[in-house]
Amino acid sequence: MVSTLQNEPAITTLRRQSERKVFITMGLSMAVCACLWCVWCILTGHAHAAVIPGIYIGLAGASLIAIRSARAELFFRHVLLIAGVLLPFVFQLILGGLDASGMVMLWSLPTLVAAVNLQSGGVRYGYLAATGILLTTFAAFDPVLMAPALLPEGTGHLLLAFNLATIMPANFILADHMLRAERTLRKRVFAQQRETNERFVQALEDRNMDMQQSLDYAARIQMALWPDKDRVRGLFEQMHVHYEPKEAVGGDFLWHARVEDRSYFMVLDCTGHGVPGSLMSMLMHGLLNEVVHTGRNLGAAEVVRRTLQLLNDRLDRERTGNTDGAEMAVLCFDHGKRSVSCCSYGCGIIVQEGERTLHLKSHSGNAALMQGSRLDALCEHILTVSADTRLFLYTDGVADQFCANDRRKFTRARLEACIVGAASLAPEDQIESFQRTFAEWRGETPLLDDILLVGVVPAACWRSYTDLDLDQDLEGAA
Repeated sequence: MVSTLQNEPAITTLRRQSERKVFITMGLSMAVCACLWCVWCILTGHAHAAVIPGIYIGLAGASLIAIRSARAELFFRHVLLIAGVLLPFVFQLILGGLDASGMVMLWSLPTLVAAVNLQSGGVRYGYLAATGILLTTFAAFDPVLMAPALLPEGTGHLLLAFNLATIMPANFILADHMLRAERTLRKRVFAQQRETNERFVQALEDRNMDMQQSLDYAARIQMALWPDKDRVRGLFEQMHVHYEPKEAVGGDFLWHARVEDRSYFMVLDCTGHGVPGSLMSMLMHGLLNEVVHTGRNLGAAEVVRRTLQLLNDRLDRERTGNTDGAEMAVLCFDHGKRSVSCCSYGCGIIVQEGERTLHLKSHSGNAALMQGSRLDALCEHILTVSADTRLFLYTDGVADQFCANDRRKFTRARLEACIVGAASLAPEDQIESFQRTFAEWRGETPLLDDILLVGVVPAACWRSYTDLDLDQDLEGAA
């Protein structure tokens, strides 16, 4: 993130503004010092030497005016830097050649500091090398380090004192300004980074909110297709549903239809979860409607068989190699014969008769393998319904959920044991008992898949003839 921000135009602009302030500070401070040198030269009778600081004052003024133009800024920056490095040595030559006193060439150091900080790459090393060579050469002949040759005794020391008294504040002011400019630049960079991060986070939050709102709206559409209790009142006295999608939308859903003398109630688990699972669920919803309304009075196994065949055709598996599918558990209610049959493919069906429980064997849920003879092998179970009969239909998300304490799965056996352990409770309490047990098992572990468990109590009209006759006999005897 930081490396990206450094290349942003806003950060580049801030850095240029900071460098420009440093350059202006260097030019103004050196121009003030040049004015002091001009005054010193005139007062001491060296008016001819005042030309050099005067030239620097003129160049500084022209450069500080010219840098307002972005095109001319780089050129005049080099002009003033080169002048600041070379003119002190020319000034020293004019004062007394190589034997001039007071080490006037020290005036090149503030410019060198600015050059090293403002330039990059080999240019900064060029300034450093040139200044170092000149300083070394002139220092070798400076009378302060040796006996004075041309100037009166003691003059060199006075010049050195003057130079040090003025050059040190100039260096300090320049260095202090550079530090403050660097701190200001750093603060602005951090502020720019923070602002960019906040915009980035806000954009993510806005996009996530839009996506979540879209998913929530899609979930409402998906749930609108589920059968409610009023629509299945003729089939069940009670229906309790535990549905927990991994995301807002999912691949698990309920389906119900009545065609002539038969009603169908199904639990389906489509491949995947979230958006892919929801797309498969909508496809399966359309296929089921097509199968039962065109086939008419189909048995539970035949509904599964034709739906899978139609799904294979729609997905064109031989050409696409697609292996997506749907598992399902079907209850078929024959109104003419008053019988209930079921077929389980992938999803599970548990039949509870009081204290007795039957876990119906489920066919493999591998959609890609369910073709030909495997489809013909689908079997159908005829259910005997009594006053104590309860049916539980579930998807594999329940059995496959991992435990919070270890990597064990909930398993179908544990689900059956949970239902059997709460068999004496009312149907709604039995589902709540499962919910508590499952929540404790899962803990903070993320959902592995969509979870759907439906517990139903068949209506009295679907009980076996013997049970109905016995009830009627008891009512007549009373």
